[in-house]
Amino acid sequence: MNPLADQLAPLAHPVLDVFLLGFVVACSFIAALYFLRFWKSTRDPLFLAFSLFFAIQGINYGSLLAVEHPNEGNFWHTVIRFVAVAGLLAAMVWKNFFEP
Repeated sequence: MNPLADQLAPLAHPVLDVFLLGFVVACSFIAALYFLRFWKSTRDPLFLAFSLFFAIQGINYGSLLAVEHPNEGNFWHTVIRFVAVAGLLAAMVWKNFFEP
């Protein structure tokens, strides 16, 4: 057998996948709250866009916990991720080119 695969076998445990995915969800919501705090003090729409981006990503990753194999790709999760990134990029372009 492959000795490297035997060493990495404990790391490929489904409980670890759920734990790490939960950690990413928690960090996404913390980042969303962090940017929301800055938006409340400055009223800069870019901070609101970042807050919405991280909130959408947190919900998206949280919904992956309900999928049987979260490591495999899912079309709708990818579409939601793409829309969130496109919205964030649109907010950056708006901030840099169209806002005085």
